[in-house]
Amino acid sequence: MIEGVLLTIGLLLIAGVVGGSLAKWCNLPKLTGYLAAGIVVGHQGFDLLPHNQVDALSMPVNELAMALVLFVLGGQFRFASIRQHLRPLMGMSLLESAITFSLVAALTYPVLGSIGGSVLLGVMAVAVAPATTVEVLREYRADGPVSDGLRLLCALSNVWAIFFFEIALLVLFAMSGFDASPWDAAWDVVGSLLYGLVAGHVLILMQERIGRGNYSVALLTTLLLTIGVCQATGVPHMLAMLVTGAVVVNRSRFFEPVVESMEHFAQPAYVAFFVLSGMHLDFQILVDNWVAASLYVLARVIGKVIGARVALRTTQNAIPGLESHGGPPIGLGLLCQAGAAIALATLAGEYDEDLGKQLLSIILGAVVVFELVGPLFVRYVAIAAGEVRFSELMKSGHRSEDKMPWFRVFGRAMRGRDVAAPGITLDDIEVQQVMRRAPRVLGANAGLDEVLRFANQSPFNHFPVVGEGEKLIGVIALEDLEQVTFDRRVAGLVIARDLVSAEPEQCSLPQTASLAEAVQFFHAYKPNTAAVIDERDRGVLVGMIERAEVLGLVRSIQAKATATPGETSPLP
Repeated sequence: MIEGVLLTIGLLLIAGVVGGSLAKWCNLPKLTGYLAAGIVVGHQGFDLLPHNQVDALSMPVNELAMALVLFVLGGQFRFASIRQHLRPLMGMSLLESAITFSLVAALTYPVLGSIGGSVLLGVMAVAVAPATTVEVLREYRADGPVSDGLRLLCALSNVWAIFFFEIALLVLFAMSGFDASPWDAAWDVVGSLLYGLVAGHVLILMQERIGRGNYSVALLTTLLLTIGVCQATGVPHMLAMLVTGAVVVNRSRFFEPVVESMEHFAQPAYVAFFVLSGMHLDFQILVDNWVAASLYVLARVIGKVIGARVALRTTQNAIPGLESHGGPPIGLGLLCQAGAAIALATLAGEYDEDLGKQLLSIILGAVVVFELVGPLFVRYVAIAAGEVRFSELMKSGHRSEDKMPWFRVFGRAMRGRDVAAPGITLDDIEVQQVMRRAPRVLGANAGLDEVLRFANQSPFNHFPVVGEGEKLIGVIALEDLEQVTFDRRVAGLVIARDLVSAEPEQCSLPQTASLAEAVQFFHAYKPNTAAVIDERDRGVLVGMIERAEVLGLVRSIQAKATATPGETSPLP
């Protein structure tokens, strides 16, 4: 048995690195590899690490990783940008949560034989694992309305789970004759909100005093103190972390640099967190409770998928980018479950030990499934939405022709830099593999106010305008808006069609064009963003492509490939 806390930490991290590399080689999310590494080195596998040290490390690592992720999720509530869509988004999340709750509670009641147990289990089904969901999106650098919607829905799901769990506990135990004080449940919610508000303002104050360049010190100090205070006063800290992030993003300009500073220290915490999570997955619990756990898993999957779909239909066009027709099944991106649900089951045990153990065994059994397959579904939803760049898939995916034999890898490590192995060429990649799919568009008759709102929320500086049948009319350049915005005589008369500065022939590429053709296109086309159409004759908009993305792929391919005569030159 291996001894030494530092040695244990080192072995946890190296197990995660190896597992993540193998997952990348198999074209899987690295997180899946971290979990698999934990299973291998844990008691389900070779049992390589001492249990006492693993148990001692689990709580602080888990608390820190969860706090960091929840802080980032709280930052998604930037009220200036989501104010218009906050009400429909909350309505959508509540409807999806209600459907999930109802299905889980109804299907698990015959097995549990307890209304209280099935109700609490239904509420726990609403919770989504924030660390797992956010880490997969971060790994693939998913960016767009669906990815942003997943982050917000994940945060809201946990808010509803915590809030309604406290209410359900209070009502059920009061009805059963248990000594349940309303103040205890109220304090869990109010205390979390209060601590989060204080922590957010303390972080802003500390950052103002410490100055630039010390973002991580202020963040870690605030988060660790807040976790400690929550634990000392018996208050769940998940909601407090969400509120802290929301306060910082809305009350200061420090949120972005603080999150950027997390890249320097958060990743090892995430790796250790998921390896430890894998070590605690117990397949025997799943076997012992397979009926209840299976019903719970089935009901939760159906509830999340159907609930999200129904909720999208009720808020159609109210939330840009989350269309209910033709889009990816966003409910599949809400299946990950681990820490939040386990914490709620543990909280139930503080009120009723027997019921808590029963719920915890079911949740732990289901976590084995959700933590292994959930990341794959998050990845699928982001890719299906067209919000993962092709370059990220190339880096994450396995291509045998891009891999060097082990002896060459070892030799390269000994020699230093070396010429990369041969790879694919610019003619092997089509524009449709690189573009951002299903972009938001402007209707030809949109007024100037609508155009300006669109520009404020668009990730691009050029905005596609479409007519009947989604046929591309042209693009509007951001700089062109400045000419009419401040001219009151013109502003009330123009529509999107009038502002088009480039015709389809000038600003678009067919989706079947090769990357080499895209290079030649951007030689002549000066803006940084171009439209992608299905074919020249039809001209239906299917995506957008960025000069920087094409340039990055060209550099990447040329770095991996041996130069050949006639190879396409890079972008200027």
